[in-house]
Amino acid sequence: MRFFKLVLFTPIFAFIFAGCSFYSFSGSTLPGHIKTVEIPVFANSSLEPGIDDEITAELSKEILKSQLRPANQNADATISGTVTRYANSPHTFGGGGDIVNVELYIVRISADVEFFDNKRGESIYKGNVSGEGTYDFQTENEQYGRSKAVTNLVEKIIQNSVQMW
Repeated sequence: MRFFKLVLFTPIFAFIFAGCSFYSFSGSTLPGHIKTVEIPVFANSSLEPGIDDEITAELSKEILKSQLRPANQNADATISGTVTRYANSPHTFGGGGDIVNVELYIVRISADVEFFDNKRGESIYKGNVSGEGTYDFQTENEQYGRSKAVTNLVEKIIQNSVQMW
């Protein structure tokens, strides 16, 4: 019986471990020559002051968690962008009778983003990315929703450029 288990399970374990040896859990398919990234302050074409600084700061913070190192000049790659839209609007409504109340508001932020390979002189990712954050007007404020939207936007920028799922 022991021999039977050994014959049956050995190929299964060998197959599983052999398959794992070729897979990387890094979550990135970036070219190997990209080790450093520059993140200039995003431009702002929305009507919301300061949102560009918030996005740039959050993106810089998240890059520190990745395999890349930030650099101010001569970086292997650059992530740049322009905030194109900021909106704070009612999201869900509730109430009864003749009165309708806003239950949740939503902050939506959009940005045109480019992740550029400075070594090869080509764009790795270029596109529009949007993030959103909801908040309860009764217990939270717009800044709370804005912070959630910035975090959501930066997560999507990282997914689309650095992680490239």
